[in-house]
Amino acid sequence: MAMSLKRLGGTLLVGLAVGGATLASMRPDVAAADRANTSDTSVVNVEGMTCAGCAVAVKMAAGTVDGVTSVDVSLEDNQARVAYDPARTTPRAIAEAITKGTGFTAEPVAAVRN
Repeated sequence: MAMSLKRLGGTLLVGLAVGGATLASMRPDVAAADRANTSDTSVVNVEGMTCAGCAVAVKMAAGTVDGVTSVDVSLEDNQARVAYDPARTTPRAIAEAITKGTGFTAEPVAAVRN
């Protein structure tokens, strides 16, 4: 654990780092704001989904990838729209996680820079 002290005007600020944890990792609201600023979106075609349970399985599989911040699955379009941090993952890695986790064939088709 490391501690730092900083004076800002008349206020003493105390910073604490525990085992590599950062403010973003300790505060979900800060982490969400940070993710929103560094997010790309990819569309992944998913072949083989036949029901709402399939869509849930795809969402869960994509969500296991480090760096994925949100997943929306369209059963009708056979697609998942995935927001992710490009510094932590790629559309190919997300598609591979979907295929491995569900057995459905998944292929990235587009990445959109936010």
